[in-house]
Amino acid sequence: MSTNLPETVVEAPAALPAPPRVVDDLARDLTHAAAAVRAASRGGRSGGDLAVAAYTAVVCTGRSAARALEEAAAWCRQAPEAEVHSLAWARVPGHRDDVFEYRVTLAVSFPDRETGEHSGDTHHARC
Repeated sequence: MSTNLPETVVEAPAALPAPPRVVDDLARDLTHAAAAVRAASRGGRSGGDLAVAAYTAVVCTGRSAARALEEAAAWCRQAPEAEVHSLAWARVPGHRDDVFEYRVTLAVSFPDRETGEHSGDTHHARC
């Protein structure tokens, strides 16, 4: 070890700027959430509740249905603290006209850092 380097390294949290796409996506999602609330307040609803939630969307892509599902499972193994609320399935055009790709979109949330509680809907067994 060099005598010029400290023997211990102190890790400090680094503030990384959010990429413009993330900021644009967040602004779009908030705009869409506001539009959903406005639309609900215009119409007469009967006998139900409405909630607008902004979950993190994780999109896993593969060249086959099996591969997209494997990617989603691998992501879930890497983020065991994530709570999956829903998933959406899509087959979309790929890089050529005769090729499709498969997407699994997971709507997820993470526990609150202070309370450890998840902030979204979860399924519970009857007690």
